[in-house]
Amino acid sequence: MRLRPFALGALACACGGTSVAAQTVPMASSERQYHISGSLQAVYDSNFARSTEAIAVQRGIEPKEYTLIPRVNFNIVQPLGRQMVYVNGGAGYQLHRENDQLDRVQANAAGGYVASLGACQASATSSYRVAQSDLALLDTPRVKNLTESTTIGASTQCGSAQGLIGAVNVQRIENHNSAKFQREADSDTELLGVQVGYGNPSLGVFRLIYNYSQSEFPNRVSPGRPIGDGFFTQTFALSAERGLGSRIKLGASAGRTMVKREFAPPGVDQKFASTTYSAQASYKLGSRMTIDLQGDRAVQPAGRPGKLYDITTNGSISGAYNLGTRYLVTLGHDIRDVKSNADTSALGLVVTKSRTNSTFASIRYTQSRRASLTLDVRYDERNTDLPEFDYSSTRVSLSADIGF
Repeated sequence: MRLRPFALGALACACGGTSVAAQTVPMASSERQYHISGSLQAVYDSNFARSTEAIAVQRGIEPKEYTLIPRVNFNIVQPLGRQMVYVNGGAGYQLHRENDQLDRVQANAAGGYVASLGACQASATSSYRVAQSDLALLDTPRVKNLTESTTIGASTQCGSAQGLIGAVNVQRIENHNSAKFQREADSDTELLGVQVGYGNPSLGVFRLIYNYSQSEFPNRVSPGRPIGDGFFTQTFALSAERGLGSRIKLGASAGRTMVKREFAPPGVDQKFASTTYSAQASYKLGSRMTIDLQGDRAVQPAGRPGKLYDITTNGSISGAYNLGTRYLVTLGHDIRDVKSNADTSALGLVVTKSRTNSTFASIRYTQSRRASLTLDVRYDERNTDLPEFDYSSTRVSLSADIGF
């Protein structure tokens, strides 16, 4: 792939930072941690099918579902002088009362190596995730599909609280599906990110950003093109971060993303440009309450047959309130818009426009450092350009966590 020379070069000179895609990497100065916990989650879902009743019948899915998920989680951080290795994740099993044909393993793990080299921090990371596909992400009558995602990356970030800063990040993401009907959505994505900027404790942090990505769909066959398909993106952006006292934190980035398809049928533009952005604001009201606002717009691989890319626009507001030392209450609302291209390889109609509104609330009771109980309630309402996949659902879950 075209990005491979960039990736190899960055791996050879890595010296610290974060990855192009979001992944939390501990700092090299992190303290030693060994934590293992077990959890048991019970979920009631009023519309597990994520569709109308007619599509649920066609899929062979009982809409009302009760799911039980036992799980073991782990988090290990081991400092080695100015270096560190870490691994975290967990594994569990989804047990369905009504739709036991979808009983599946659910597991994820991430790990890496981090080194502090003077004013720089270098990291090499990898992650893996496997789970049954959420039915909201399947635009087909068939639903049994195990998705696997593997990510490897390296990054470097140099600079201090005041002065010039810079970062280089590379990443490769591979997504695979077990079901034959879904393999057309298999994808390999390679990313390169470069940032240069300036930081000042009084003024904030400002960056110039360049991101490049290439996504390939090796199993996607279009008429007259039996060798797969894909697209490229280039993004040029500016970002700024600043704290206003101890209560307010602000961050924003805005730029222009150019998208170019490897192949487009006659009459369809092979390339286009879109404004992309992200913004975050956090406000702390006293010692007990925090309000968070977030929004973003991005171009990303669709991950579903019949589409190459999604243009997603998200917005959310949430608040958290501490009721003493044991109870934490959260409340919020999300809006998610997705617009996709209709690929020529699609054998039937696919969802190309959707809007999902989600309202959620939770209360968490912490009995001690090792034991907690969480009640979550969520209501989703989705509208699409294919009414068969419109739905509303209420989910209620109760989770118990015990550390060892």
